[in-house]
Amino acid sequence: MFTRRMFLQGSAGMAATGLLPGAASALQGDPVHAIQARIDILCRLAREWSGANAAAVVGIVTPDSGENGRFLFAGREGLTSIEGQPLALDENTLLAIGSISKVFTSGIHYMLHGPYQGALGDWLGKRMTMSAQVAGITLKNLAVYEPGLAQDNHGGVYPPRTMEDLLNLFAYMGNLVPPSPQGSCYTYSNAGWALLGMASERLDSLDTGAFIDRYDGRLKEFCAKFAAPHISAYRPELARQMPMGYTRRRVPVLPGPPYRPTNPAGLGSGGIVSSGADMLRFLLYNMGRLPGGLADPALAYQQTETFQVPNCSGAHAPATSYGWFHIPVDTPQGQRMVLSKDGAVRGFTSWMGYTGWQGTGAPATHGVFVLSNALESARIGRRAMRTLLGAA
Repeated sequence: MFTRRMFLQGSAGMAATGLLPGAASALQGDPVHAIQARIDILCRLAREWSGANAAAVVGIVTPDSGENGRFLFAGREGLTSIEGQPLALDENTLLAIGSISKVFTSGIHYMLHGPYQGALGDWLGKRMTMSAQVAGITLKNLAVYEPGLAQDNHGGVYPPRTMEDLLNLFAYMGNLVPPSPQGSCYTYSNAGWALLGMASERLDSLDTGAFIDRYDGRLKEFCAKFAAPHISAYRPELARQMPMGYTRRRVPVLPGPPYRPTNPAGLGSGGIVSSGADMLRFLLYNMGRLPGGLADPALAYQQTETFQVPNCSGAHAPATSYGWFHIPVDTPQGQRMVLSKDGAVRGFTSWMGYTGWQGTGAPATHGVFVLSNALESARIGRRAMRTLLGAA
């Protein structure tokens, strides 16, 4: 008998039930076929159990991929857009990437200014009112998850509508005293990354729409480096090109108030959409697989130096670089370090990871990204990476 726990874990044991023909043998054979079988099972179970039109796009890069990779798709049948219209699922379908947006924000800053230097007060204009404590937060501490701000990825931290626009955000920041000293502990702050994106633009206006336009322009300039033209800041008119999203309880994100993956002021933290084709280009770029990648100073800066301090909450704290998280994986060939970032916004989840390669003289050997409108992409992505690396 299947359990919900088995479903959430993407257990390989599901394949042995015969629920999907050939799944058991696939899971025991070629790793790419095993990953395909797993996402097929998860999408099918989501539809059977809750009626959610679950879909997933997975990109895989292996040692023999060169400047290319491979796409896997699941849940193509019956897929509809946010507006309820039939929608094809292929490498050009748009999905929200959630907090992987933070790594784009990191890249945009390096493109414009080089290494993170100075504090918020040095980069934001006088119209952006901040308490002395907030103005003193360094850009580096924002980028390595040590800002001293409260953890806010589970909600309930800020007053309602704080992130709705720049006027509300900076009215709040004007009197904020962060709960922890910056640099003293790890905390995941979406607001901090949003502020970082604004600092990169040297923002000195409370016009939220103008900020979105500026960020989107810089994003497109950054993505031109690796030929990814469809990555953009989310705008309501893109909804018709995106699949219907589902919450963690498999409740559809129905049309009503215009859909948006994150509040406008939080754009740099989680407001980007991408096609699978463009996410693969971003993955290849970060893996050093594209021309010039091995010597790209931006990649070396963002990936090499690691930071690890105690968690502000007392829980285990991860090791990070500038946006990426460093996760050790034990494989038959020894321990490998995987750089990864996940994302979750209303209706969508994402994950991207690749093997550490800086200083080796060769590009990353393995990489994976996952985009989904209803599944837990981080769990799928982590299992896929372990499968590729032959980890237990």
